Amino acid sequence: MAPSIGPHEMRELELMKSGEKPLSMFTEPIPLDAKTFPEDEFDEMVNEGKLIKRVCIETLEVGSNQIRTRRVLYALPGEEWRIPAAVLVHKVYRSLGGWRPDLDRVIGELLGYDAVDIDEFVERSKTSV
Repeated sequence: MAPSIGPHEMRELELMKSGEKPLSMFTEPIPLDAKTFPEDEFDEMVNEGKLIKRVCIETLEVGSNQIRTRRVLYALPGEEWRIPAAVLVHKVYRSLGGWRPDLDRVIGELLGYDAVDIDEFVERSKTSV
């Protein structure tokens, strides 16, 4: 897959609080070595009914190794349809293998990135594949 750094990196909570970002997604290895995002702060918003949360445990095949990951998705109320859409796109991505700029664009749209940011991300990704 292409690099995971997008234009909302490290600002997801702020953007979701303001209603500007419809979906946030975090992927962590299992077991977790270090905290990768402010889950407690996101979960506080879930408890207040301001976000919807879903956690998916996935096993990825990397060569002859299996790597378990935890994917955590948060959506604004009314935007929760983006969660199963993102999960499905990632399943398709894994099944096809290799870098998929078309699917990276779909993921960017689901995450609420604007077209310019998606184009820049895809161009940066080309150089790292």
